[in-house]
Amino acid sequence: MKEKAGMSGFLQSHPARFVFFALSALTVLWAVVNYPVMITLWRHGFDDGTYSHAYLIPFIFLYLLYVLANKGELTPRQAVFWPAVVSFVVLFIAYYFSIAAQLSLAVWVLSLALLANSFWLLVPFTAGLAYTVAFLLFMYPLWGALQFVLQHLSVFAVMKIMGFTGIPTYVENTSVMIPEGTFVIAGGCSGLRYFIVSLAIGSLFVFLNLRNKVSIAKFMTLAIVGALITNWIRIVALILIGHFSDMQSELMRDHNNFGWYIYAPFIILLFWYGEKLVKKEPAAEEYSPEPGTGRFALRKPVVVTSVCFLILSSAALQLTLHADPAPLGQTCKGLSTIDAEVAPVLPYEGAVCVKEQRSQGYAFETLSILFDGSDLDGKPTQYQVKSAPVEWQEINRITDGSWTIQLVSDGRHLHLFAHSFIAPGGEVASEGEMKKLRIENALRGERRSGLLWAHTVCDSNCNTLTRKWQLIADAFEYQKY
Repeated sequence: MKEKAGMSGFLQSHPARFVFFALSALTVLWAVVNYPVMITLWRHGFDDGTYSHAYLIPFIFLYLLYVLANKGELTPRQAVFWPAVVSFVVLFIAYYFSIAAQLSLAVWVLSLALLANSFWLLVPFTAGLAYTVAFLLFMYPLWGALQFVLQHLSVFAVMKIMGFTGIPTYVENTSVMIPEGTFVIAGGCSGLRYFIVSLAIGSLFVFLNLRNKVSIAKFMTLAIVGALITNWIRIVALILIGHFSDMQSELMRDHNNFGWYIYAPFIILLFWYGEKLVKKEPAAEEYSPEPGTGRFALRKPVVVTSVCFLILSSAALQLTLHADPAPLGQTCKGLSTIDAEVAPVLPYEGAVCVKEQRSQGYAFETLSILFDGSDLDGKPTQYQVKSAPVEWQEINRITDGSWTIQLVSDGRHLHLFAHSFIAPGGEVASEGEMKKLRIENALRGERRSGLLWAHTVCDSNCNTLTRKWQLIADAFEYQKY
């Protein structure tokens, strides 16, 4: 009897449909037992403009599993595969210590590696399955490391293109200045979002349609280079619009969607070129499943092993079992008692204690925040934590013992901000030292950390305060571990 075509026919009668269901169920279980990691993805991936495409990734992932199963590439193991068991144990140990040390990048990568390993326990890995799992990386906020490179590449390209316009242009750092005003090519203007989307769409098109290596190289080159050029055209177009409208155009205030209007025609062009390459591909052999062979039958011990290992590696379980509540400390004021202009940015919950203290004859606002390690983002080195207003001008930054001191100007007054990172076993001044301390503590099963902060308006006394800082700081009363 002829098999029904399409996904409906696959779900009803294809012998590999239960493998597809098993891998899909493992993925859902992985997301549930690692919900603390999923929360961080939601905060920094799904809820960020750069990764707005992330909403589509899980659906594409499931579709790719369907494609592999429909082609007969997913054949269940007939017995427990011990190399995968050993690999799972190694990954679990690394995952445990990464969670304890709150190393976000390692936690994200290792969580995905554990999902891949659970698949490896169930089915032999193929190049197609490796790509399918790796495709989930497009919803992980790991790509920010490219932002600096793409940002400065955009500045260079825009500078060269503006040279052909005849408009007087001066470029300094990431600022492009024309007579009508200044444009700042910030991180959001680096083109990272177009780069990621092009890489995702391009690799997906290649996986589904292309096999010739030359065709793959041509298509991916166009996808990546075209995304960069699209962003450069967007920036130059905005500068030209600002020039001819004397900076009065609405696009000067809201230009987030403007780039997509330029990028969409490029994607149409990319697919048109891709279809031309597909026509040169040799005809693919159609796969017909062999009914009744039993090669797609799932073995209970293999499935149970995969499920048990995945549950045991649960990030939620680790954080629940090892949560160590922060001390309540002394009678303290809340963060709201500090002027919002100078208050540190603390986006994640902790035990906050604010006090007004005097030391060496000077008045300070002081704050301590202690994190218990139950939230992967609850740490003093989280990238959104800011100890001083980023909009103000930093005049000087020095390190004195375990403290980092910043002298910052708001245009009227000079302010002194100081902060120190703390954890059981030490106080340090830099983020790098703090990460090392957290790793050392993780080996002892300790995950608590915190931040000490102080502020005063110093104006003409700033140099005196920095010279006496150790004496001043030693007199402060902070809640600590």
